[in-house]
Amino acid sequence: MKKVKRHFWRKYNALLTLMLSLLGFSTACESLDEYGAPVVEYGVPTATFIVKGKVSSQDHAAVPNIRVAMGGDTTYTDKNGNYEVRQQSAPTDQEIPIEFEDIDGIENGEYSKIDTVAHFENPTFTGREGNWDMGETEQELNIKIDTKE
Repeated sequence: MKKVKRHFWRKYNALLTLMLSLLGFSTACESLDEYGAPVVEYGVPTATFIVKGKVSSQDHAAVPNIRVAMGGDTTYTDKNGNYEVRQQSAPTDQEIPIEFEDIDGIENGEYSKIDTVAHFENPTFTGREGNWDMGETEQELNIKIDTKE
């Protein structure tokens, strides 16, 4: 009887080890954050993706106080409509969603919300620091925003 129990527990442990190995491997294959970008983990090369530009109305006037959100970075346009947002991610091609939203109400006019994507294809990185920091790349994205009807 003791041999049967030992045999059972060996098979049970082997099966449990196999299942945990498969589950651990499958969860380590690819992780995406809430915006669909690859999650950067410790020991993985990273790069800084910068998007900057100007938000203006259809009549080319600068629009201040527009909230600009990209990934985990949020900023507001200045009095000249300029903004700059940054996101760290894997140094590969990226499509990063950006949201432009008027949150101050009628203070400077009411504007419609815009959702767009910054496309980084074959990015060139500058300013590399160390083994894991691949540097940064930037893109200019100027936005024309419509007034609310």
